[in-house]
Amino acid sequence: MPEKMSVVASEDPSSEATGKAEEAGMLLHKFVKATSWRGALTTDASGENLPTYGPPWIYEKEIRVRPGDRRVGASSGEILKGIAERGYFLLAVSDDA
Repeated sequence: MPEKMSVVASEDPSSEATGKAEEAGMLLHKFVKATSWRGALTTDASGENLPTYGPPWIYEKEIRVRPGDRRVGASSGEILKGIAERGYFLLAVSDDA
């Protein structure tokens, strides 16, 4: 290849990586209260950032929230906004995330 020629990628590789990240969603951890209807989603697997009042939090499962997901109760956008603002999102257990 001559010195003045170069190979140019047809697509920005960073935009491809961003697309895959958005597709993958955000990994969250679901906790429930031992004797209550309350649940919480957080990025902290230990749940240490959850409110401490009331009965203890019990770890339930991992979930992945994607921006376009359809959910019962709060929308995925509301969940992600709450996570960004407080580090957790509270929900009714019947809203099963």
